[in-house]
Amino acid sequence: MSAYFQAEEYHRPQNLSQAIDILSKFGNSARVIAGGTDVLPRRAGVKKLDNFNHLVDISRLDLDYLKKDSGHICIGAATPINTIGSSDLFSSGPHQALSEAASAHSTSIIRNRATVGGNLCNASACADLALTLLVLDAILVAAGPDGTRDIPIEKFFKGANYTALATDEILLEIRIPKFSQNAGAAFQKLRRQQTTIDTAIVNVATLVTCTKNSCESARIALGSVAPISFRAKKAESVLAGTELNDEIIKKASIVAAQESRPIDDVRATAAYRKKMVAILVRRSLENSIRRCGQ
Repeated sequence: MSAYFQAEEYHRPQNLSQAIDILSKFGNSARVIAGGTDVLPRRAGVKKLDNFNHLVDISRLDLDYLKKDSGHICIGAATPINTIGSSDLFSSGPHQALSEAASAHSTSIIRNRATVGGNLCNASACADLALTLLVLDAILVAAGPDGTRDIPIEKFFKGANYTALATDEILLEIRIPKFSQNAGAAFQKLRRQQTTIDTAIVNVATLVTCTKNSCESARIALGSVAPISFRAKKAESVLAGTELNDEIIKKASIVAAQESRPIDDVRATAAYRKKMVAILVRRSLENSIRRCGQ
């Protein structure tokens, strides 16, 4: 299979309706492309992980935007990741964690091309933005032949590189709710070399809602330690309704590590990953708590 495409295999629809028609026609042999930083290497690489013959370029669908309404921040699916990292919309409050995750993603050159939607639709266990959007309780808006539908992000990831999107659906928008000033969120990432393109050994996002020193609720998301990013709900329940102190934070961090299901690979052993989950969750929780009320 060639890494290149013939003219008849490349499609650049003028509008959403055309894009959906093309996807409906070619089914699983077509892939949506925005930044192309993942889908093209997967096809051209030594392992040729994706066997598809048609590219559907969505660059003309006007999905590169950030906007704010009365209850949400809305991100177009084709928005470059660097845009998130530099936007004032994510410079403070719980949404600051999304800026941290965006800035930690790969290198600046790739962040200028890679898109928010692509990072989610790839459904990688180590996707940086997915973790933060999990704790921010994002809603994903998808469009298909039957119209649009909302997908809670917790129901979006079905398996490694597998999402809730049908083959004839396109991710349009990510909607993030606003939070009270009593909420704080943070992101942590460990990789072999912190300044390189290398993907995460472990990555973590947390969100804590506090009143004085009491935890009203907590959200903890783990990446690179299971087939998909997921919420560590047992660890969350350890914190909910408690007085926050070093002991309870340490306990929740240990429970989060116990919920992880890492494997040995070229980046790290499963045992090392479990140890680092506890450390990163503790750091992220401490940062989240520190940011409550800011």
